[in-house]
Amino acid sequence: MIPVIRFRILIFPVFLSLLAGSCSLVRIESEQEPLSVNDLNTRLLIQAFAEESLERTETAADSIIKEAEGFNEIQKRALRWKIHTASELSATSFQTLPRVALVDTWSYMLEMQHYFEQPEADSLFGSYTQIARSAVRTNAERVENIAASVLNKKEFLSYKDFVESYATEHKLKFTDGLQHSPIRDAYISFRNLEDSTAVRTVGTLSEVVADATNRFDFGADVAGKRLAWQTSLFLKEEGLDSVPLESRLAAVEYELERLADVAVNSPEILSEAIADFRRSVYPVIADLNTGMDRSMATLSHEMDALDRMILRERIALDTIIKRERIAFSREAKVIADNGVKNAMDELHGMIKTLLFFLVILLIILLGLPFYLGYLLGKRSGKRAQP
Repeated sequence: MIPVIRFRILIFPVFLSLLAGSCSLVRIESEQEPLSVNDLNTRLLIQAFAEESLERTETAADSIIKEAEGFNEIQKRALRWKIHTASELSATSFQTLPRVALVDTWSYMLEMQHYFEQPEADSLFGSYTQIARSAVRTNAERVENIAASVLNKKEFLSYKDFVESYATEHKLKFTDGLQHSPIRDAYISFRNLEDSTAVRTVGTLSEVVADATNRFDFGADVAGKRLAWQTSLFLKEEGLDSVPLESRLAAVEYELERLADVAVNSPEILSEAIADFRRSVYPVIADLNTGMDRSMATLSHEMDALDRMILRERIALDTIIKRERIAFSREAKVIADNGVKNAMDELHGMIKTLLFFLVILLIILLGLPFYLGYLLGKRSGKRAQP
């Protein structure tokens, strides 16, 4: 029976190897395609740059407003510059395709740099234009450095030529609100892509949610700033900024003091003084009321716009999450079905293999004694012959 024991020892490792091979049944991998490391880095860097460049523009504009004290037109242009930049960065830097967001933001910064390098830009902020030039130059250099870090050398040179050519062809104008022309269509032509195949993947569910969160955070922050800037701009345009308001209140105070003096020293002409006071103060009060009504109407309009923006972002986020949840559920169902099917196939194959070896083992166990008996009988028969 020693050969039988040896056979069992040989069969046991084979059985273990088959059992270990069946463990591949539990390996389930999601088919959801994530963004490449390069695309994900591009998205995060360009979104961070949007916040950085807006902060740099805001600092430069605030410096101009502070330095240009008494120059109302320059201050209003600086406020408009901040408002336009915030709007364009919201549109260019937070796009679905990371490469499109990169080239769109890059081209916008180059267009801004080209605009402030022109001599006609000196009339925008006067002697304070250099503050704006320095800010936009730094922004253009920063976004170019980001492009160089995420693109290989050959791609970077090609993209740089494309972006510079686009920025040269699409010049900004302050009269148009420094409105930037989207680069998406030109980029698709540049890459020889079909529009239907431009978006290969939006990333995994976590990447989509993170992107939507970044968009919402930036949009909410920008909306609050724009509301404050537009209110300041409106007050300056209506002449209701702090200096005129103080002077008007001083005029009202002067009339009140004059009326009190008349009441003490010349009460006989008090009625006439009161009539003069009404005629003098009424236009001031009326202007203040009108200005405050307009300011409150504008503030209400901006708050409604902010509410609509937040609602749109929330609906978009809910739609993305719902869509990804449905896709994930379908994918999980397919994976589960395929896993069960593969498990059954593997189990069926393993059972067939085990049955095959079991049959062989039974044949050996049952046949070997008969074979040994046959050999012993044959040998005994030969010994019995004379």
